[in-house]
Amino acid sequence: MSRSSFTDWRLAFYFALSFCVVIASSTSGQSVRETPYRAHAALTQNLQSLAGANGPRAQLVTVATSPGGRAIQALRIGAGADAASRPALLVVANASGPHIVGSEIALVTAERLLSGYGKDSTITRLLDQRTIWFIPRLNPDAAEALFRGPRQERTANDAPWDDDRDQATNEDGPDDLNADGVITMLRIEDPTGEWMVDPTDPSLLRRADPAKGERGKYILVREGKDDDGDERLNEDGLGGTDINKNFTFSHPHLGAEAGMHPFSSPEARGLVEFVMAHPEIAAVYVIGPQDNTARPWTFRAGTGIAGAATGTSAGGPLQSIARPDEPTYADFSRRFLRTTGVTRTPTDVPNGGDVLSWFYYDFGRWSIGSRGWWVPEAPRDTSAAGRTAGGGGAPGGGAAGAGADLIADERNAFRWARARQPDAFVPWTKVTIPGETRNLEVGGWKPGALLNPPAGGELDSTLARQQRFIAELAGLLPKVAMAEPTVETIGAGVYRITADLVNQGGMPTTSSIGQRLGNPRRIRLELTVGSHTMLSGRKVELIGPLAAGGSLRRTWTVVAPAGTSITLKAESPTTGSVTRTITLR
Repeated sequence: MSRSSFTDWRLAFYFALSFCVVIASSTSGQSVRETPYRAHAALTQNLQSLAGANGPRAQLVTVATSPGGRAIQALRIGAGADAASRPALLVVANASGPHIVGSEIALVTAERLLSGYGKDSTITRLLDQRTIWFIPRLNPDAAEALFRGPRQERTANDAPWDDDRDQATNEDGPDDLNADGVITMLRIEDPTGEWMVDPTDPSLLRRADPAKGERGKYILVREGKDDDGDERLNEDGLGGTDINKNFTFSHPHLGAEAGMHPFSSPEARGLVEFVMAHPEIAAVYVIGPQDNTARPWTFRAGTGIAGAATGTSAGGPLQSIARPDEPTYADFSRRFLRTTGVTRTPTDVPNGGDVLSWFYYDFGRWSIGSRGWWVPEAPRDTSAAGRTAGGGGAPGGGAAGAGADLIADERNAFRWARARQPDAFVPWTKVTIPGETRNLEVGGWKPGALLNPPAGGELDSTLARQQRFIAELAGLLPKVAMAEPTVETIGAGVYRITADLVNQGGMPTTSSIGQRLGNPRRIRLELTVGSHTMLSGRKVELIGPLAAGGSLRRTWTVVAPAGTSITLKAESPTTGSVTRTITLR
């Protein structure tokens, strides 16, 4: 199947999406945006303005430049001289091209936190103690497709790529067949097709189930024609690499838009280089298709290859999070659901080369992911037809199994959009293509989809909920502290020193995976005694994960003259540092 034909899950995901952007065409044929969402130029200008207006509390750096020449920038916010070195949260958004609501969440959260500093005591305390990095748009090339006419969904950057291996690039992309300014879907009446009209709503399509005697009637592809005359549709459009498929964990080698190899795109490589240069980043919040907040990641035992444990050379790569990390991810989810008030959970989107998974499995950081927004639960269809079809879909993203409504999410989205965005769905309309004798119709959800909420109350409430959760996450970052050590004289010039190390944060100092990878570095506990003698205890020790609010006690026996001062220091890039000067007496 060509890249433009979509895999099954991307088709399903596409149909679950829809946001309506009003476009006015200019005389040059370009589109003028009239939405609350920002194209790259506006986003860049806003980031620069924030950095310029907030002095030392905001710093802007360039992470990478996309093949399309667009700068990917990171904004650091935090107050105090140690803002660059203390524990930090990284917010990464819009690695998936159409997911522009993530960019708004990141940028608006940064704006509101900076504007609240010195006015709101909670925000002031947060930025005095924690640092937050924001990368609002990791895939700017693909995102721009939602701001230029004809608007379309794109996930790949602007790197030229010969998808169909015909020694030409970008020669057969989507076409606006009905001249409505957007690229939707083309359904082609064909007895070999897998798709059929939904019996309860002819606007919707679903896959035919041969086991039930159903037969497909349509082939479904992106709107377009055979521009290069090779009897295939849209098989080589603009773009090369989907940034959210270009990371190492479960990288779909040789898959559509996965890139030549992991980190082959400048965007992915730039992000990796950025986080390597900032070891203080303790946790990452990724706003994109993959989600582990509404539905937390759980430990799943696997047998691996030939019965060996997963995560070993014999057993193959890891297939789930480590068991010790499960309670923390459950806690992240509880906090997310409580803070945001979310009740309906999204359908799972498979992992594979994505940013969220890479940060946990291959980089060892706490990696929290959310769609940011998805279609709320629409009023239930109580009609007889609606009950037969599953009532429009069960809460929680739809069911799977015998008797389940396989397009529950789309049915819910259609009902919701009918009430809130009636123009979000383009009615199926006949079109013609020279030389094509089959019946052709264009229609479906407008690009951008209900992945991004419409302007107004729905977007405003989303931004407010996400801001609260991001601030809460930043407040949970691990933080090492130490009670005042005690000194006990146990003989002439012999002293026993006891110290308690505490994690004052709301998440463990390292994940179990991070400890296994040796990244991030564990807490380094060092007692400096100079030329004096240590009878027991370690001068230097690397401390394993400390649970949220957890503590440990260490003791040392030292021989030194009375009045001697020694130092005890505990530090890690992701937990901060604390130093105590101890006088022996």
